[in-house]
Amino acid sequence: MAQAKGGPAFSLGDLQAGAKGLQQVEDAPKKAEGKGDDGSDAALGGLIEIWNNHGGDIEAIYAELGENPGKAIKYPPSGAEDFAQKYLDGKLTYDGDRAQAKG
Repeated sequence: MAQAKGGPAFSLGDLQAGAKGLQQVEDAPKKAEGKGDDGSDAALGGLIEIWNNHGGDIEAIYAELGENPGKAIKYPPSGAEDFAQKYLDGKLTYDGDRAQAKG
């Protein structure tokens, strides 16, 4: 196709051919996954015990868990049960890729 003066240097066919080579992109980024098995009483009880052993000290709790305490510091849980449920739901943890990307 001859290029018109001031017009595009590609044709509609070029665009369509290039579009076929594009890969489908995910709609949304992955959310952090819960760390517990299924929110069972045993998992909740273990996390509540850790909370109580450390007197609710977020940094000490996360040091024992080997996790980044950033979300729990920013959005502190109201108590042991709130902490345990939110932790198991993944609301107080980072997924691995995002935590590494931030530092």
